[in-house]
Amino acid sequence: MERDIAIRIDGMVLGALGTLEGIAHYIKNNLSDEEYSKLVKSIGQSMAGLFDLSQSLHSLFPDIVPAELRPPGEP
Repeated sequence: MERDIAIRIDGMVLGALGTLEGIAHYIKNNLSDEEYSKLVKSIGQSMAGLFDLSQSLHSLFPDIVPAELRPPGEP
């Protein structure tokens, strides 16, 4: 895989993670706790799968990790 393609995919993954987080917050604020509990697990599983994909890209190209996700003191 080319680095530029990995960067693009990683950006799309980060966007999807943000969307899923927004959905989770929306359902928490607008549904009962029981309804929320039924839905949030699948959202979490989706987020975990996307996180794994992102980690795979970061292991191939460590320099594409966004600055806000790097450990303190790492360039």
